[in-house]
Amino acid sequence: MTRPNDPWVLIADIGGTNARFAAVSRSTGAAGAPVILPTKGHPTFLDAYDLVLASLRDRPGLCGMVLAVAGPIDAGKVKLTNADWHIDTSAIAAATGIAAVEVINDFEALALALPGLGADGVEVLQPGLAVPGGNLAVVGPGTGLGVAGMVALPGGGWQVLCGEGGHATYAPETELEWRVAQELKARHGRVSTERIASGQGLLEVAEILGADASIVTPAEVVAAAEQEASQPCTAALRMFLTAVGRCAGDVALTVNATAGVYLGGGILPRIAAVVDWSPLLDAFRDKGRNAERMRRIPVRLIVDPNPALVGLSARARAIFARV
Repeated sequence: MTRPNDPWVLIADIGGTNARFAAVSRSTGAAGAPVILPTKGHPTFLDAYDLVLASLRDRPGLCGMVLAVAGPIDAGKVKLTNADWHIDTSAIAAATGIAAVEVINDFEALALALPGLGADGVEVLQPGLAVPGGNLAVVGPGTGLGVAGMVALPGGGWQVLCGEGGHATYAPETELEWRVAQELKARHGRVSTERIASGQGLLEVAEILGADASIVTPAEVVAAAEQEASQPCTAALRMFLTAVGRCAGDVALTVNATAGVYLGGGILPRIAAVVDWSPLLDAFRDKGRNAERMRRIPVRLIVDPNPALVGLSARARAIFARV
């Protein structure tokens, strides 16, 4: 139970589409019910912060913030890759009077959540055989494509490896993939995996393949593919899933994720009830001489509605020891 005047930390999972805020109190150590705001519906982080604080005005004792942001971080500063917000921890501390302000990559927060996700927070796509003490990896398409790893430390604990893996160069293999990649290169100058394995990528690939102009959202691409109403949408969804699986397999090999690979992000959990996972798993396993190794790696879909908040809560608990 939260106590009156209990010190608390504001956590936020800030993506290109939505920002999810929650309070973590010292007494519970867990995130409360999230407040969800559209990122593009507010000019700056501080505008959204003011609204969130207004909804929590009966909660004195704010002592810190931990913000998970979709974008590369440089000395506490970051411009969201797929939105206009600029996050600067020094500026936020000066504006709010809160000294303990941290910013981490959104997939670092998701990676921190992996050890704490229970059976009800995941769906098993490939049982595999987890190696005790092995590393973990997480890959997830949404507004962009996030990638992170968790390295098991000797004696227990984890070290997060986080970067911008979604921007690694896309590697087409089939004739259709080459055709799509050539068109994307003509449009954008370079083709990263995120150009295929993201919401915008799914929509753009469907358009390149000849989808009807009335299809204007990723959800409509998925719906048309599910209903077998559009061959271009069916092909685009298959290419999307293949790109995610191929990327997940590459990351698993790179960080030696023998304890498991998790799939997250904003798209995959939403389409889990209607999608055929075969293209994704086939691409994940298609690693030549490492194919049998890939079959042994557990693959799980994250279905927890707010997994990054689980990881941010762990980071918030460390702040209480310092303030």
